[in-house]
Amino acid sequence: MKATLAVAAREIVERRLVLLGTLLVGLLPLAVPLLPGLGGAQARDVRFVAAFYLALTIAVAFPIAFGATILVSDVTRKSISFYFSRPLPAISIWAGKLLGALVLTISGACLAAIPTILVDGKRAFASFDTSGPAAVYFLLTILLLLATAHTLSSVVRLRSAWIVLDFLMVAFFAALIALALRSLFLAGFWNLDEMKHSPEWLAWWLAAPFIAVLLLASYMQVADGRTDARRSHGALSATLWGLVALLALPLGGLALWVSAATPKDLVRVDGIQAAPHGTWVGVSGPVRFRGSAEASFLFDTASGRFVKRPFSWGGSVAFSADGTRAAWLQGDLGFFEQKMTGALRFTAFDAAGPATIAFNVVGNAWTRLALSPSGRRVAILDGKILAAYDVSDSSHPKQLAAVRIEGEARPFVFVDEDTLRFFPRLFNSNRKAVAPAALEIAELSLLSKKLSLTGRFERESLPLLRLSADARFLVGTRRTKDDPSAPQILTLHDGRTGALLASLAEDLRSPSLRFLTGRRIAVAGIDGRTGVLTIFLESEHGTAARERTIELGPAARLVLGSEIAPGRVAIALFPFKENPPASRRAAKLALVDAASGEVSLVADGLVPADQSRWWSSPFVPPAEARSPASLLFLDADQRLVRLDPATGTQTVLIGRAK
Repeated sequence: MKATLAVAAREIVERRLVLLGTLLVGLLPLAVPLLPGLGGAQARDVRFVAAFYLALTIAVAFPIAFGATILVSDVTRKSISFYFSRPLPAISIWAGKLLGALVLTISGACLAAIPTILVDGKRAFASFDTSGPAAVYFLLTILLLLATAHTLSSVVRLRSAWIVLDFLMVAFFAALIALALRSLFLAGFWNLDEMKHSPEWLAWWLAAPFIAVLLLASYMQVADGRTDARRSHGALSATLWGLVALLALPLGGLALWVSAATPKDLVRVDGIQAAPHGTWVGVSGPVRFRGSAEASFLFDTASGRFVKRPFSWGGSVAFSADGTRAAWLQGDLGFFEQKMTGALRFTAFDAAGPATIAFNVVGNAWTRLALSPSGRRVAILDGKILAAYDVSDSSHPKQLAAVRIEGEARPFVFVDEDTLRFFPRLFNSNRKAVAPAALEIAELSLLSKKLSLTGRFERESLPLLRLSADARFLVGTRRTKDDPSAPQILTLHDGRTGALLASLAEDLRSPSLRFLTGRRIAVAGIDGRTGVLTIFLESEHGTAARERTIELGPAARLVLGSEIAPGRVAIALFPFKENPPASRRAAKLALVDAASGEVSLVADGLVPADQSRWWSSPFVPPAEARSPASLLFLDADQRLVRLDPATGTQTVLIGRAK
């Protein structure tokens, strides 16, 4: 330790005039009040800023200058032999010179700020962040600049044949590390919300190993190279690239491992969207590392086939009504970001396997799209421009129409192969800001390219709307007052005109609806502290008459699933309003017979996967008793399971036990 301090003291003494110079330069901000137009508090603020940037400039310039000279100059001039001629170990020489450079840098930055601090006292001192994290980042920055400048100076000034290898290794490892980090970032591996750390913490977590590698390489340069320039450069390069390989190759392997994930690698299912018919579902969740990398897939629950989608591009999947095709928007990937323009990915599910095509569109995270019932036509609404394409021939999509639609981001669906219907779906609580066109129901004919008005809602009574799968009905929900826990009004409207047909609920919390077979409508919600299911029957005129109300038992919230068999509805009852693991494990899965009103509890911890989510789709799920999706559930560990109602057997399809 004494040897290290002696070397450091010698370096500081040799460069003592540098410290005097920084102190003199630090006097310059004191002259700020002499500038014309400045005085009082304004002059003091400018003085603070000038002193801060002066200290920052010194903190950046000094480690670069000292890193490039404090060791390399001694090697090139052979003056480092002075130290080796003494009984000094190599680590003391290396550490002493590094410590001297650090002391000179930190002292210089502080001396430049001292005159301002002395004049303005605590107010000036308070403008400098001296907290623990800031001090650590400051020290790491100095070490990074010092080590990097030393390495670059060694490569350039020692004039060894090793320089060829250095340039080749820089190109190779820079590309490998950049591509690996890009792949991990786009996969959501660096999830700051899960890690609960700041972006600065993450940046220095990545930079710390690089700093350690540079410092170890510089030490080996002194310990093994000693006074010989070529040997010194060789020791630096061999150590540097050997250690970089130990970091970069596992990082590249990790990126490949994460990007090669399949649905079987999902730790849990955070999001699921079932096709209206058939066995395909859209799933997403973390893969392989809990709370780290994320992935999204189209997954065939029957065969296990899948199509991978980028996780971070916003928006859900649009399925065709027959479940044979799916489409989604996929952004053009930049290096660490996604651009707003994207490509439409279109997948057809056939016996030979899913086949995906893509064609470029102009879109962003708010772009809407819809597929026709057969999946052979697709419409894309970007802002106010709707474009429709015929994708019957997947390799040669053909544009059918490009029409301007008033009222941005309006929901729309295909009601048949040639007709699109637009309807309101209000999210904005400020109803006065809603444009008149956003209150209308309109239909666009792809044959005539004409948009016709079919219905209109009142601004004050406009509910949040969804369309039934057969396009006959609109289902609306609206809170009785501006309170998320307040009861809601659930209404049934004509799907084409918007005319009110029936009021289905007026005093239920979080009501949800399903259209059942046999022209029944199931409405579930919370009445006080009890789960309630009301069955309505459709009349010949499209109205709905109450058939029976069934009490389901105590519940704070519920999830209405689909029919697992004709007339049998699956409903999950939760004891808490929130969704912690304890609530999911305590959930009761009830099967309700709509005809008799019989309620049977069949399992704990199961929630219907095919949920009626108002925010994810403009469609109310279709009535299809005992469809593949109706038998899918999420268990307490959020694994996707298939339930056999007859035996109670649960088959895990996706997810891992905790």
